[in-house]
Amino acid sequence: MMTPTGVIQPQDAKYIKRRVKSGAIDVHPTETALIVNYEVEAIILGEAENPVLSDKKNCQKIIRLKSLNKNSDCAALAKEVVNKCSLIHPSKIADVEHLIYFLQSRKENVFTDGMLNIAPSSCFDSSQSSSSSSGEKATFANFEQYVELLYEDLNDKVKGAGLIMQLSRENDNLEELARNEAVLSALARLLREDYKRSIDLSINIVSIFHSFSSFTQFHPLILQYKIGSLCIVIIEFELQRYQQWKGEMLINRGREAIPTSRLPVPKSARPSTVSADRRRSSTPSPAIASSGDRKRLSLIPGPKTAVSQRSPSTPDEESAQKKFALMVAKQDRLLKVNFLLLLKIAENLKVEDKIRKRNIVSMLVQCLDRNNIPLLIVVTKFLTKLSIRIENKDEMANLNVVENLPKLLQMNNFELEQSTLHLLFNLSFDSKLRDKMIRVGFLQKLTSLLNDERHIRSILKILYHLSMDDRVKAMFTFTDCLPKLMKMLISTDPKSFEYMTLVALTVNVGLNPRCAETMCESGVLHQLEQRALAYQDSFLMKVIRNLSKHRTTHKYFLGFVDDLIQVLPSCSHEEFLLETTGTLANLPLHEIDICDLSKKHGLLQWIENSMNSHKKEDDFLLEVAMLVGSMAADEKCSQLFCDNGIVLALIELLKRKQEDDEIVLQIIYVFYQVSRHTETRSYLIHKTQAVDYLIDLMNDKNVEIRKVCDACIDMIKEEEPEYEERVKAEKFTAHNSHWLAMVENKALETSLASLPDCGEAIPRYDLNQSLSVFNSGSHVSLSTMDDIEIVSNHPLSEDGSQPVSRYDSEGEDFSETTLMMSKRRIMNNDDVVRNALQNLIISDDTNDSHHYFHIETPNNQVSIS
Repeated sequence: MMTPTGVIQPQDAKYIKRRVKSGAIDVHPTETALIVNYEVEAIILGEAENPVLSDKKNCQKIIRLKSLNKNSDCAALAKEVVNKCSLIHPSKIADVEHLIYFLQSRKENVFTDGMLNIAPSSCFDSSQSSSSSSGEKATFANFEQYVELLYEDLNDKVKGAGLIMQLSRENDNLEELARNEAVLSALARLLREDYKRSIDLSINIVSIFHSFSSFTQFHPLILQYKIGSLCIVIIEFELQRYQQWKGEMLINRGREAIPTSRLPVPKSARPSTVSADRRRSSTPSPAIASSGDRKRLSLIPGPKTAVSQRSPSTPDEESAQKKFALMVAKQDRLLKVNFLLLLKIAENLKVEDKIRKRNIVSMLVQCLDRNNIPLLIVVTKFLTKLSIRIENKDEMANLNVVENLPKLLQMNNFELEQSTLHLLFNLSFDSKLRDKMIRVGFLQKLTSLLNDERHIRSILKILYHLSMDDRVKAMFTFTDCLPKLMKMLISTDPKSFEYMTLVALTVNVGLNPRCAETMCESGVLHQLEQRALAYQDSFLMKVIRNLSKHRTTHKYFLGFVDDLIQVLPSCSHEEFLLETTGTLANLPLHEIDICDLSKKHGLLQWIENSMNSHKKEDDFLLEVAMLVGSMAADEKCSQLFCDNGIVLALIELLKRKQEDDEIVLQIIYVFYQVSRHTETRSYLIHKTQAVDYLIDLMNDKNVEIRKVCDACIDMIKEEEPEYEERVKAEKFTAHNSHWLAMVENKALETSLASLPDCGEAIPRYDLNQSLSVFNSGSHVSLSTMDDIEIVSNHPLSEDGSQPVSRYDSEGEDFSETTLMMSKRRIMNNDDVVRNALQNLIISDDTNDSHHYFHIETPNNQVSIS
């Protein structure tokens, strides 16, 4: 309590309490510091701890950030400030980070006279600046002084260009520099005149224009001063100078550095002229070796690194090597900034075309021999951009770019590896370049990089392109790639970007028998099958289907047949159903109890419904026919097909799809499998029209269809010998029709050549004396016995489609009278036709033992994947 007079009595003051309340945080206007505002309140308490007297005062605390520079981590520095300053609450760490970032990016005060403290040179990144040895920090207030240095001697020019380069690194300064045409003109002129005199000067000036190239709106400014053309001139000069330096280094080292095995040997050399040391070496002496051995040994190249790895023998040589390394390092920086500028302005296609015509591809390929990683990164990115165009890709191929890329993947730099893989992917679209990649050993290296998840997407694309060659597929077995692919299929998310590429690669290599066997032996095939069935993934089932195509892998899939058959009747996913059916069709189902499995899961009814459906796609119907052919190898299944009307359904499907050679071939193959069993063969002959269709397709133009038809008919003729004469008549009629058509065409060509006018070449026939056209059946009606009109009865139409069967439900008999009538009419033709047709008469072969055309498993079926 205060007294009435307002003066506190000493005996009343017992305690003093101090409160601190933090306020706003701001940046210092001139220094690199933060200002923390806070309020201090002092309270005097009495005996009952009641406030007796209080007072407040506003204070500030300055936190100087002496270590802040352009490379500082603002977040880490803000955290450190908050931890050390108790006036700042941890919740304001984001505000402190924002203020520190502002200080870091704030320009120097242009109105100061340079009286502020300048940071020492150690605060700057020497790798990004080559201005001057003094380490002076550039400010816009002294810009005119920097420009004046450009007109002094060479050292001052380097210093002035370096200080202007510092200013150009601040994006806020670029617009001001772009408006100063006099300075830009001076810099372009200086670069054009003095680029041969100083690498440092060239680096500084090109770096200034490189800062402009980072923004598209400044590209016209670069083109205005022809900096791009000048960069190409500088690159050409530096590459030539590099070759000159290397030649001088070899000359200075002397001939003693050349390996002995590469020295020429005079022809007149005698055994006495050869030193004892050399005779003791592993290389035979010229006197002892034969002429052929001398020639072979002279062609053996020494190690490429023999000269470079030799330790310097003298102090002068050591000094020369250090100087050479220093000059090469500077040259690498100059080449890097030149290529980087050209790469950025090449966003314009017209500019890129101009750069390409200046032989930029050859320069880039030459730089692949360097060891500077930043330069190699820029070079590979530039080559990747240029490789999109075919003329650039062809030029790279001629310059053997692929042979220069393996070492880039051995430098253990992620960015360089990534850019190299992108370049390889672009080049891998060319089949010849893919062959080169295989020859230089990229397959093994790419496989080893699969362990790095950052490279998986690029590597899978390249491996997919390599797997397109059948010869390369077999090479995958010599790497550890195949087990990795199987494990990746199980663990990769189907929604990821690399999933489809992974599936495509696995499908490709799965077509090779050796690869498929290796993949099945990886131990994850059962997990892959479970994953495919659980998610009904058609892509995984496509992989399984390709793996099941080979005889060596069948044993791994027979245990899955029950699971696969169980899926068919209830599956509604069409793509998955197609792949599952194809997988079952590839397997030798007669080796297991397929009959009981079919009854258990209602497979026969599903097959019949599928074949009778008019809504199913042809690809699916083809796979169903292949499945039936695989099952028909089992005698019990063949009997079930006959009893349940599936054979009749196949005949109806043959009528509907007779223009599809693949479906026709697979249906005929089913007839072949059915005819191999005695009971079902009798059913096929007497209760179906299958034989009529087989005879009809016996002369089909498709070779495979003819082979299967002949094999099937051979077995039918053993059961019913009367079909043998009918088959002979059909073959005779087909050969006869073809021969007569050929002879008539030859005679027509002869008559046309003898006529003076082409208009008179068409003979006039009396229709009453002509041969009548074929009727709807297969018989030939003749009006006379003297004149013959040639009508082809080839069962194929002109467009190459399958014929409509000439046999109706009742069938037709080829009478012996009709056959003899045809033979008599042939004998009435002129002598040339008569002698030729004698070779087409089909006679009985007494030595014919009726061997079968045996097809063991459904794997011999022909299908389109």
